[in-house]
Amino acid sequence: MNLTIEKVSKSFGDKKALRNINLEITTGVYAILGANGSGKTTLMRILASVMKPCSGRVLLDGQDITIMGQKYRDVIGYLPQHVGLYKNFTAEKFLLYIAALKGISNERARKKVNEVLELVGLSEHRKGRVGKFSGGMKRRVGIAQALLNDPKILIVDEPTAGLDPKERIRFRNLLSEIASNRIVLLSTHIVSDIEYIAKEVLILKEGQLIQKQPPLDLLKGIEDKVWTVTVSENEITHFQSMYKVGNITRVENKVQLRIVSDTKPHQNAMNENPNLEDLYLYYFDEEVA
Repeated sequence: MNLTIEKVSKSFGDKKALRNINLEITTGVYAILGANGSGKTTLMRILASVMKPCSGRVLLDGQDITIMGQKYRDVIGYLPQHVGLYKNFTAEKFLLYIAALKGISNERARKKVNEVLELVGLSEHRKGRVGKFSGGMKRRVGIAQALLNDPKILIVDEPTAGLDPKERIRFRNLLSEIASNRIVLLSTHIVSDIEYIAKEVLILKEGQLIQKQPPLDLLKGIEDKVWTVTVSENEITHFQSMYKVGNITRVENKVQLRIVSDTKPHQNAMNENPNLEDLYLYYFDEEVA
């Protein structure tokens, strides 16, 4: 399976949300990393066939998804950042309702609802009202509804926003499992969500695709740009004004700074192995600030 994005651009009035995006995607997890306002959600909505680009096109195995119409929508599952759930419905009733909207027969729907509830770990809560679920459980109901039609392409927008660490780990492990035989597109600004599961990371900034590489290859690109330096308390402000400071750690009567910089920030600075937080700071320092 091959999903191809050709010269896709999208504007809202004078604001250019996407600028000439070109991508080729196959089976596995692809993480779209970017700050708020980078164009992540716009790209996801276009790929989910919820929104049309101003120019360019999206192809599935060589076919334009606009021409494919319902045939394309039948092979995608979509979990938007804010999914509408009927709070008085039980998880089971809500999923059966969504299955009916997707045109799934009643017999098949009941079987599929059982399968997806088991997959997302909600079988024991099938009779629980969605309105009383925790944020993590609601997101799991959201991913369950996206999987009802057994999609070949799963699109999830900021799936772990607002979740506690335990639920975030559960959710990203679930996405990794799901991706064994399908395309999973995940957008996020939380770097820990993608560190271990992404086949490739797509870095989107101000509507432009500026990088597309496996995580380890991206880190190799900044391996000589991450430093630690120990300074006095009154030097912190100076270094923050001159460099991208990621972490500040107090050690006895001194302060250790973790700095991302193209050049050595101090004669006593030590080069460090980069991580994805350093990568995010390297590309999105203005947004972090």
